[in-house]
Amino acid sequence: MKVRTLLFSAVIGLFFLAGSLRSSSPPNSKIEARTYSEVKTFFKGSDQEVEVYHLFGKEPGPTVLIFAGIHGDESAGYLAADRYVSLKLVKGNLIIVPRLNLYAILTGKRTGLSGGDLNRKFQASEENEDPDDKIVGLAKSLMDRADLILNLHQGYGFYSPVWIDQARNPIRWGQSNVIDISTLNLPDGRRLYLENFAEEVAKEINTKLVDKRYHFHVNNTNTFSEKSLHQEQTGSLTYYALAWKHKMAFGIEATKNCSLPQSVGYLTLAVNGMLNKAGVRAEAFPSIFTAAIADELKRNEEFSGLRVKINGKERFIQPGDKILLTPGDRFQVLSVQAKHSRGWYPSLSGSRPYNGMGKLFSVTQGDQLVLKKYGKMVGRFPIMIKENISSQTETGS
Repeated sequence: MKVRTLLFSAVIGLFFLAGSLRSSSPPNSKIEARTYSEVKTFFKGSDQEVEVYHLFGKEPGPTVLIFAGIHGDESAGYLAADRYVSLKLVKGNLIIVPRLNLYAILTGKRTGLSGGDLNRKFQASEENEDPDDKIVGLAKSLMDRADLILNLHQGYGFYSPVWIDQARNPIRWGQSNVIDISTLNLPDGRRLYLENFAEEVAKEINTKLVDKRYHFHVNNTNTFSEKSLHQEQTGSLTYYALAWKHKMAFGIEATKNCSLPQSVGYLTLAVNGMLNKAGVRAEAFPSIFTAAIADELKRNEEFSGLRVKINGKERFIQPGDKILLTPGDRFQVLSVQAKHSRGWYPSLSGSRPYNGMGKLFSVTQGDQLVLKKYGKMVGRFPIMIKENISSQTETGS
């Protein structure tokens, strides 16, 4: 695992070195400085594919790393993170990993490919070997590039420092900025004031929330203490970033006790506050208004069809069409025709791989092609098998 982590560091270093050299070049005096963005795909084509977006601002500044999708049943997190991918930065940089745990997202589960919680695998020890190790190693390597790290989540209920009722109490997580310690003293004499930072951001967030039931609080899990009620957090992403990488790291939890667009809005509001506090500036941050977010999410799910290959010949399959094949036909989805190009994952119903984009299938019996947008099913295409069907009767043109 140590060798693997070093290899990740080297690969990622080369990837971001090119970007930093590019963004640090002085602009032509006659041309306004422009922002740059790059995307790198790791484990491409697999059910653990990870896309990493790096956005460079016009002016130098801090780098904020945003993780989301570590739990596949917390859709507001990866939907919120994806909204920052196209941001135009004025100052500072962003590294965005909207879908860290793709397998969990596509299956709608909390757990990853190994069956375990990915957010419990960031221990300092690197002796364990399981399918999720490579994702953990990638995330750890990305931390070296950041000044501030955020991990977006979605939980039931509302965190409260005192017990109010079953939905609002100290063991709930929703509507909180999560820290592992109030202040961390580093070996070099520096101090990381996490509670002060999180409190200031919470105050800014709450000025924009009229309904006080949805106000944010700071949730200090005291993970460094032996008396902590959350010892499991010693395996979390943010604890590792803080304890071993010495980076300011925060979990952001939005409640599930509301509509999905609302939850995305709460996370967006919190991320905007964190970026503003850190000194990252953009031409415009994503909207926090529920109606606008609901419309945006709906538009992002719209598509006009699939570009496929059947026995090497390209076809276009429209929504509602049936896919007509004969036994042994080679079938491949090349792309989804949509205005919002990210997050499309076709697969055969009930079978792996779940990330079937570009995969070559040979179907011998009736099935369904399922199309997901992130983790949500947005289309089904029946696959009909006939023994003697000519290519002229295949759907599409």
